[in-house]
Amino acid sequence: MKHKANILLLGFASPSGIESIKNISIFKSNSLQETTEQVMANNFDLIISTYTIHDSNAIELNQSLEALKQYYTGSAEKKFRLLVITSAADQEDACKKNKLLYFPEEMNLRSLVLQLIDLPREPKRTDKNLAIINFKELFVRVDNNREFIKEVIEKFFEIKDSRISDIRTPLLNSDFKKAKDAAHKLKGVLANFSMIQARTTIIELEQLIQKSDINSAEKKLNELAEKINSAHEYYHDNQDQFKT
Repeated sequence: MKHKANILLLGFASPSGIESIKNISIFKSNSLQETTEQVMANNFDLIISTYTIHDSNAIELNQSLEALKQYYTGSAEKKFRLLVITSAADQEDACKKNKLLYFPEEMNLRSLVLQLIDLPREPKRTDKNLAIINFKELFVRVDNNREFIKEVIEKFFEIKDSRISDIRTPLLNSDFKKAKDAAHKLKGVLANFSMIQARTTIIELEQLIQKSDINSAEKKLNELAEKINSAHEYYHDNQDQFKT
């Protein structure tokens, strides 16, 4: 976006750090009615909403916004995009079913806005060409606080096996909901650490768990463990990235 972007935040109590981003204007809303009024009065590039909004949800919000768009044509056309921040696997499923753009709440909202507005989009690549860890993206997520993210990643590597077990145990017991919820949480962590290969693998794992395919899901889980181990080795081999 070349112009100063207008962003509407809906349902967020305290979007820390967002207001300091350059070249954007932040608006806030706490209800569907207030959102409708703001959309009518302003031209937004992006509307970021929590999935649950008081007694309503993002699906109803999208329906209202799409209906509102019908009243504006030509030079007055509303061209905003809706981004939904999800906090549970069933919310993601609802967004997928209704073809809504969504991201898990584990992702840092500030870095997400930066990526949507400032950073160029990369072309799709095959899995073998995906970065093990995208350090450039990682450091953007934490405002270049390399010492902080280094400490957090190392803590994750200390417990990585237990995070795999959190998925494997319910999976082998055919508790697919618990397995999918554990995979969803780990997916958010991998996204925050910009572990691209591992995150791609866990998305595939979620799909297999959703299909209740235990054998294929267990194989994919083993593959995920290998990808995380590879990320661990890659992290140690690239300590120079954390020098400031």
